[in-house]
Amino acid sequence: MKEIADEDFNGYYQLYKKALDEQPFIIVIGKYDHILGPRALYSSVDLKDEGFVRNLLRDALNTKNEFLILDFNQFYCQIYKIDVVDENARGKKQLYAIILLRDVAYPLIPMLHFKRIGMIFRKIATEEILNNNITAFENFFKEVSDIYMKKGEVLPLESTNLQIRSGINTIQGFCELTLEQIKKDDNISKEDIKSYIELMLDSCDDITDALEKPFSSASK
Repeated sequence: MKEIADEDFNGYYQLYKKALDEQPFIIVIGKYDHILGPRALYSSVDLKDEGFVRNLLRDALNTKNEFLILDFNQFYCQIYKIDVVDENARGKKQLYAIILLRDVAYPLIPMLHFKRIGMIFRKIATEEILNNNITAFENFFKEVSDIYMKKGEVLPLESTNLQIRSGINTIQGFCELTLEQIKKDDNISKEDIKSYIELMLDSCDDITDALEKPFSSASK
């Protein structure tokens, strides 16, 4: 996570605190317009300060990374950049960004979920994106909201956080155990290795199940 320490962002946090208290995240759609520069096209809440979002987009534009995390101490944002084909644009493409603002009290949204949100965005017709169709953007937000926000929990994925961590810790533990035994004894048995791999694969299945539960329940 890239830390931003040059400015006091407490003022920005106060602007969005009420929304962040009520929702698991604020979602913003931004665009790197070749003529008008970086700007916000849609936000799930009143942006209050569009300059802040323009700066976020500018920071993201200055990196080659498709995915970027910016830390503002009391809150953070995850940015996912998406190319959209535009024959009339410089380089034949326009660059868009999905920005999620989130209170620091909550963990990062895993890349798997973030990419799913990106897939939902890509379902919007290209011409509607290029024409800044607000209705299409609102429908995008509604679909994301139906999956992630309209739940009894803060986010479905956070209810599985401990299960995922447990699975990762199990895999890491057996990897370390295997390496330790190899260092001590080059003749580690194939049966021992087979047993460790099977246990790690079981943990992978547990993680997969934990990640798929929110999506299976959301589709019912």
